[in-house]
Amino acid sequence: MTLKNVLSKSTLALLLILVSVSSCSDDDQPDPIAPTLKTATYNYDFNTGQVASTFAYAGTHSNTLSADILLEEQANGQTRVTLTLNNTMTGETYHIHSHDAADPDTTPNGTPYNETPNGNVFVQQIDGNGGSVSASQMSTETFADLTTTYDGFLVVHDPLQAVSTVDPTTYVILGLFAR
Repeated sequence: MTLKNVLSKSTLALLLILVSVSSCSDDDQPDPIAPTLKTATYNYDFNTGQVASTFAYAGTHSNTLSADILLEEQANGQTRVTLTLNNTMTGETYHIHSHDAADPDTTPNGTPYNETPNGNVFVQQIDGNGGSVSASQMSTETFADLTTTYDGFLVVHDPLQAVSTVDPTTYVILGLFAR
């Protein structure tokens, strides 16, 4: 047996081993199916009394303000809530939050919502820039809860007035949350 034959047989044996090892991979296994996560967007106009005529905004803020909420389902069961305000006033701070709905007969000031904001849903401040600004928060509520069963209000306070959770006429945006 010559050196050439030994090298050829060794090379052939090595090649066969490599081919057999490489064909035994897990590449034939299908990739796990990633869950389809849901999103939803809701639009809110300036508060002209859509929720109740007695709650229509009373103040000097421009009525061109509007808001959008984007809800993004997360794999861990939480929901990312992103609120965008459009046509904001430059340099003014907007206080934004959700209030859980309530029977007015059970609240201290007769409001149709709990007067303490629900920080598990959304509580943020946004500084206006003359255009559109956004803030996001992770809610502990599920996407399904926020879009189907959560009973609450979205409130954007007038930055030109003192913050009041008992006077809906100071809300530049007021609407049912995620509806």
